[in-house]
Amino acid sequence: MYGSLWWLCLSMKKIRLRIEHLFMLNFAFFAALGHPLGRIIVREMHPIQLGTVSLLIGLVVLFLYILITGRIKPLARTDKRDILLSSGIGVFGFFFFQILTFSALSRIPASVNAFLINTSVVYISLLAAVFLNERISFTRIIAIVLALLGVVLVVFNRGFRIEQAIDLLGCLFSILGAVAFSVYSVFGKKLLERNDPINIVAIAVLSGSILLSLFTGFTIGYSSLLEISVKIWLLLILLGATMIGFAYPMWFLSLRRLPASHVSLYVYVTPLFAVLLSFLILHETFGWLFWIGGLFILGGIVLSHRKELYPSEL
Repeated sequence: MYGSLWWLCLSMKKIRLRIEHLFMLNFAFFAALGHPLGRIIVREMHPIQLGTVSLLIGLVVLFLYILITGRIKPLARTDKRDILLSSGIGVFGFFFFQILTFSALSRIPASVNAFLINTSVVYISLLAAVFLNERISFTRIIAIVLALLGVVLVVFNRGFRIEQAIDLLGCLFSILGAVAFSVYSVFGKKLLERNDPINIVAIAVLSGSILLSLFTGFTIGYSSLLEISVKIWLLLILLGATMIGFAYPMWFLSLRRLPASHVSLYVYVTPLFAVLLSFLILHETFGWLFWIGGLFILGGIVLSHRKELYPSEL
């Protein structure tokens, strides 16, 4: 593991470090943070309520950022057609995804959910090839397979035995959440070619927040939120502010400048962070398979950058 990190650092000296790489690593970290935090919060809160409240908190953070950075006027000048399209992808990325991923977390282990959610990489690559005409090279295919194998080893780091039965409905929720996130990412990229990515995210979050708030009000309701402890509310604020208000803008800033299938590979780092954060927050332990999986994930990321690392060889 340490040898791979050393080799990765040496390789990075041969390329010009792009800020998008740091953005994606931060996105992976905060997306991973949502798994252990979500597992804690659903003990006291319904998953749909969790999705709604965290999304509203993220929306507030986003609009504060837009206000501070002077993006209000560009936001007001956004083309009406793009506003409608942004609202449309918000249904997938912030309505369906919030409901599906937190519903899955209430039924299946966080590690299994992390693995299933990250199959979105496959759907993103396929949708990008069909709708964005992005080419998937043989090297990229190998990188995806290698990283996917690493994800499997990381999330099942104690061996291929699951202590509790896997809820099939929970697995279905997680897979459908991955599909929703893929649609959001691929079709969002087209909008980013002519708009500020932060504004596009804000419109999408606003659309998802309105729909999710109405859905929650007509189904679960909000009265039980009065019984939530202060600890859970603090975790909710942390989850909404980082996962929605901070991570998603970084995802779209990177997606605007890099191919969708290239950016999506960084999603594989999320389970790696998820296991580490689960160890620190939930005191979960992991075995030697974790380290092998980490090697495979790092190998997949480096292989995906082969043209940047060794341009003279291609």
